[in-house]
Amino acid sequence: MRDASPHAAKATQVGAPVDDLAIRFVNMAAWRLRSEVEERLSSPTELLAWLQSNGVLSKEQFGSLRLVWKQDVDLARLVHGSAIALREVIYNLLSARIDGKAPAEADVAIFNNILASHIHSASIAWRAGAYGWNVPSPHAADSSLLMPIALSAAELLTGIRANKVRQCQDDRGCGWLFVDESRSQNRRWCSMGDCGNRAKAHRHYQRVKKQGMSSTTKASN
Repeated sequence: MRDASPHAAKATQVGAPVDDLAIRFVNMAAWRLRSEVEERLSSPTELLAWLQSNGVLSKEQFGSLRLVWKQDVDLARLVHGSAIALREVIYNLLSARIDGKAPAEADVAIFNNILASHIHSASIAWRAGAYGWNVPSPHAADSSLLMPIALSAAELLTGIRANKVRQCQDDRGCGWLFVDESRSQNRRWCSMGDCGNRAKAHRHYQRVKKQGMSSTTKASN
């Protein structure tokens, strides 16, 4: 996509964003409501970078896994493929909740299989004055390092904020998900600094245009 937008910056954001881990992960597919979705995790390396920048991997773990994946390309592709599959299942489950529809049984089964297969791998550790995820050994031959994302999604799907998940209504087809924490519960856009401001500017332009056309019509009569 060629749109100049702050959306592009989120792909490499470092630090502690306010959105849930699962939401940030799902939103690595941009412009969801367009005919062509923009993939922002197109390689195993990009996946590793995202996991580190979002607190799932430490710098040391990132380096170790990158080395292992360079030596074992098949493993890297396996985990990357599992990550993309998990992301799409989470999106489908959250979208069904937003629409008030029953989710596909296959999506529920896939998600439950992931939880059942890797729940033993989930643990936390105290590092540098804060809690962080303790992922499996870099030599793990599965996708268990994705468990923090799955747990985040499970909490969001079943927790007290489950009915607050929304999808951006930007008319360009943004489609990003977000949790509406506003008091009035009527937030429509993923970001007021981007999609929200653009929508307001567009409405203002339409009003001014309409008023100008009305003034021209009156002057000609």
